[in-house]
Amino acid sequence: MRVLLGYSWGRSPVCMKTLYEEWTGRLRNAGFEVYTFCLTLNPPGERLSWPELDRRWKTGDRQLLSVYENLAITLENYDVFLNYNGINVHPDFVARLPTYNVYSCFDDPESSEDLSRPVAAAYDLAMVGNIAEVETYRRWGVKHVSWWPLGFRFHDFDPNLTRERILNGSRDVDVALLCERRTHYRRRRVDQFALAFPQGAYYGPGWPRGFLPESMRVPLLQRTKLGINIHNSTGPINFRTYYLPANGVLQICDNKAHLQNIYDLGKEVVGYDTIEEAIEFCRYYLEHDEERRCLAAAGWERAVRDYGEIPCFRRLVDVVAELNGMRKASPAEAPLDLRQYAEDTRWRRALDLVTAPFRWPARLLARGKRAVARGLKLGWGNALYGTRLLFRRSSSRAER
Repeated sequence: MRVLLGYSWGRSPVCMKTLYEEWTGRLRNAGFEVYTFCLTLNPPGERLSWPELDRRWKTGDRQLLSVYENLAITLENYDVFLNYNGINVHPDFVARLPTYNVYSCFDDPESSEDLSRPVAAAYDLAMVGNIAEVETYRRWGVKHVSWWPLGFRFHDFDPNLTRERILNGSRDVDVALLCERRTHYRRRRVDQFALAFPQGAYYGPGWPRGFLPESMRVPLLQRTKLGINIHNSTGPINFRTYYLPANGVLQICDNKAHLQNIYDLGKEVVGYDTIEEAIEFCRYYLEHDEERRCLAAAGWERAVRDYGEIPCFRRLVDVVAELNGMRKASPAEAPLDLRQYAEDTRWRRALDLVTAPFRWPARLLARGKRAVARGLKLGWGNALYGTRLLFRRSSSRAER
């Protein structure tokens, strides 16, 4: 099974291309035939919003079609196309690909309306990162849906850690949290928790200490007793869910109802429903160190066994094989001649250029409405935060 993994290359301090190539290189060493393809236009850059992607497709945007042409040529040598970040591929184009096409997204539900919902049903299979949103995809009409955990990467833990060290080793950091503190999604909960444990190690955008250098992340985690996990909304859906236990940290995580489908609650991790409950749990396990160590050791064993790079990717391959994806007879429509499509849409493209200056007020208004709608789902404070997006540059994107 030859898999082409399409990825996004956003603006980041690290080179995303290098990270994805290193990751797939390790997967190939484990026996998986998987290679990469960048789906970002003029990388590094932002993903296209759904309205922008739809407009570019319908007007035959040359830049977009050039990426699609290269993608179609590359896929001639592959069995499976995996859109790992769920970006920049129009559903009408997906329907014409002869490969078995898999959609993967880790930004639900914050970005669903603008990212996953308009396109997911065009794929043969959706591998959903957020375990709380699997049924949402089925309601959208996606035929085959399965949960796919993010897991943790090779650089997220120390493979030399042992159960013995977790049970008997010394840890001098009571609690740690590595996340942003700028948006209103979780700001109140994050601040309430930090006030309860001022001795904790808190790093990320918006924290007084700022970013923690990458070289210091795993060493800090290996010194930490408790790791609090606070999501924007539904979940669990972040790397913390997996790299905390992988480093011998006892995880105290929200979204308790769905956490129980990832770990054994009370034996491998601790789940909570309110931030007040999380604070009480942390106080309890700081006072009952033997119980903390036993749960942390069990969580470490589960994470290393089920949620490392290899077992997570094997989950994808097994699901595709089970659905007999390799025997897909033909695409929904005949292959598209992209060069002819570009020629056929030249007048729409010309009209698009003429009307471009008149579209920005509508785009700005629509963007603000989406931001406010996202905020209303998560509280009035987030709605007020969403209105601020009206005054940002129209080229920026509100990501999860």
